Amino acid sequence: MRAKEIIELMNNWALPILIDHWDNTGFQIGDENKEVNRILVALDLDMEVYEKAVKEDFDMIITHHPLIFKPINSIITSNYRGKLIHDLIRNEIVIYNAHTNLDQAENGVNDELAKLLELCNPTVLKLNDLVLESSYGYGKVGDIKEIELVDYIKQIKEKLNTDHLIVYGNQERKINRVAICGGSGSEFIYDAYKQKACIYITGDIKYHDAQLGAELGLTIIDAGHYHTEKVILPVIKEYLEKETNCNIYVEIWERPSPLYKIY
Repeated sequence: MRAKEIIELMNNWALPILIDHWDNTGFQIGDENKEVNRILVALDLDMEVYEKAVKEDFDMIITHHPLIFKPINSIITSNYRGKLIHDLIRNEIVIYNAHTNLDQAENGVNDELAKLLELCNPTVLKLNDLVLESSYGYGKVGDIKEIELVDYIKQIKEKLNTDHLIVYGNQERKINRVAICGGSGSEFIYDAYKQKACIYITGDIKYHDAQLGAELGLTIIDAGHYHTEKVILPVIKEYLEKETNCNIYVEIWERPSPLYKIY
């Protein structure tokens, strides 16, 4: 298949209309007519991912986070990103990302996270006001069987395969309604409160975000940007294999840990 056919498949799932106004994502580098036989799927694109792609003859890299996010003034090999872009072009590797559109898509990041954390009948946490259909938006909120928070924390760690969570607010409580948002979801804290969630699971929570949650009586769990979004990688692989009848080899690049470590 040609790259543009793969891109079309991804765009049929992660609709470009869902890309947020501040985001820059989609087809970013390469020849749309390139024949693609091997695809590497990753959360981010860095030199390690690039080197694997070159070493193992991958034709295309699909990531969640965009390589080119802010405008760039030059592509020169004396800086990290410039060299990476230069080398990707030189080796004719096609680059595509699905970011905020995959966050909001059906069966996207937040649907998968909700499924993993066993939310019943999840609905959208924050609807996309620019799209008429009610199924699109950021985050999910749903019910669970009532459980002590401390026991649900153990389940979260197991499901996300992480040893550490940061928990803000009341921890001595039972919970039966959960809001989630993969990645950085601090802007939806009030939405979680309005939808009567007991806890809100997301990433990148700052001090004043935690204060707001405490004032609202909402317990917030920071499970990390990486751990709340890595769940989409197997879904991308499964989707592409299904849509191409397994005629294309798809491999997931999974780091053993995110870019930080808690000691």
